[in-house]
Amino acid sequence: MKSVWTRTICRLLAALMIWAPYHIAQAGMIGTDQAATSTTAQADRNTVLGYLTRSDVASQLQTLGIDPSTAKERVAALSDQEAQSLAQRINSMPAGASDAGWVLLVLVIAAGVWWFFFRK
Repeated sequence: MKSVWTRTICRLLAALMIWAPYHIAQAGMIGTDQAATSTTAQADRNTVLGYLTRSDVASQLQTLGIDPSTAKERVAALSDQEAQSLAQRINSMPAGASDAGWVLLVLVIAAGVWWFFFRK
């Protein structure tokens, strides 16, 4: 009788060992676009959060009546597309530069041309 139970349990365990790996977990290949999307979304959020941690931005938020910690919570709640849009807008902003230098250069050149051709 002991051998009957032993054979039955062994057959059951062998069947479970064959059947279980196919139904518990399956791994598959993912494309680089799927892998890059998750890291890109986190990088976009980090860009927006980095912008919010600047002292001038934080003071401007406070003057508008927005707590910086509330703004950070809102950034965490953004969708990936919204975070990407904000990060692109932040990255496209000029880094403290203005076009005043070009205007000044054009004025100096125009004054030089006027002085050279119209002096009497």
